[in-house]
Amino acid sequence: MTGFGAFLRKELTEIRRTWRIWVIPGMLVFFGVTSPIIAALTPALVRSMATSQPGLVIQIPPPTAHDAYVQFIKSLDQLVMIAIIITGAGVVSGERSSGTAILALTKPLSRGAFVVTKILSQTTLLVVASALGTAVCLVMTAVIFTGAGRAHLVTAVALWLVYAVLLIVVMTLFSAAFHSRGAAAGAGLGFYFLTLLLGAWGPAARYSFLGLVLATQKALVFESQPLGWQIATAVVAIGVGGMLAVWAFERQEL
Repeated sequence: MTGFGAFLRKELTEIRRTWRIWVIPGMLVFFGVTSPIIAALTPALVRSMATSQPGLVIQIPPPTAHDAYVQFIKSLDQLVMIAIIITGAGVVSGERSSGTAILALTKPLSRGAFVVTKILSQTTLLVVASALGTAVCLVMTAVIFTGAGRAHLVTAVALWLVYAVLLIVVMTLFSAAFHSRGAAAGAGLGFYFLTLLLGAWGPAARYSFLGLVLATQKALVFESQPLGWQIATAVVAIGVGGMLAVWAFERQEL
């Protein structure tokens, strides 16, 4: 892991000074602001649409803080995950194609340190952005709704983060294994949708990280659920995925 510390500082500095500081953090803050607003306005919008059709009556219960949290988690599960895939597709392959990877590796920096630093810098950005977006969502929800709890949203976001970090590792692996950003993005999308499909199978959801998406949704309603297998297998998958990413990059020609 030669050169790990110096390269990690370089990556974090680059994040602060480039477009990467705005994409995922910007999305999370945006969803934190808009999710409570959308939840509050949805019943009125549906009723206004119903009035255009005489005889149609739609009964919608008053919106609550829970609706805002569901909207926020839904945005994380869908749009933010897609953003992680797209931005992660070029994290290694992009530097390899532009020639900056060769420049970095001519210095006292090992390939293993290069890959691990990419994973840690992306994870750091995502964790900070998730904390900021969640805080914004909690504040906006407390302003719009009364009796808004916090614990269930924080738990749901924490579970979502475990799967999101795994996706970061998987995208780093694909980016190291494929020379093309498009191929890495395609493989990442395939992995994402395949895990969603397999997560609907009961045994897979109970005994592997495939159940984290469902566990995130259950956390919003305080549904009691054992999470040992899901979290343990996710941690193992993160470790194995990281090692495979290093192995793949070490065997690639620059």
